[in-house]
Amino acid sequence: MEFAEQLRDQRRKAGLSQEEVAEKVGVTRQTVSKWETGQAVPELFKGKILADLFGLTYDQLLGHDITMNDPDWEQASDQIDWTSAWAKKYPILQDYQHMTKARMLSQEVSDLYDRVKKELGLSELDAFLVVKDMVYQRYRTRKRPAGK
Repeated sequence: MEFAEQLRDQRRKAGLSQEEVAEKVGVTRQTVSKWETGQAVPELFKGKILADLFGLTYDQLLGHDITMNDPDWEQASDQIDWTSAWAKKYPILQDYQHMTKARMLSQEVSDLYDRVKKELGLSELDAFLVVKDMVYQRYRTRKRPAGK
């Protein structure tokens, strides 16, 4: 079942009008109508609110319960703007991109990525995962300030 049909069915099962769903999600009734007719899709954050409203996972609301082992996972993941999604919780992810020094450091990270890929003979995805894990390992070994 596609997202539009799933949303409409879930809304009806919950006994809610489009207007009531719109109010709970923070959009207009017309937006909910566009989602239900397949003319538009909600941004990730709104989709999560919808899923929670109906007691579903986001994947279930999308009409399929995709897992990381699913062959469609990588394609689905590539269609999500993860920076924007995470920036809602961590605004620094948007803010740092406008810092001059951050752009220079970004080039250094890019060079490191290319070096890891080449010297370890890794695929693009594997090089990304290794560099990401290296950064994570460094982060978790640092003493975190109180309250963070």
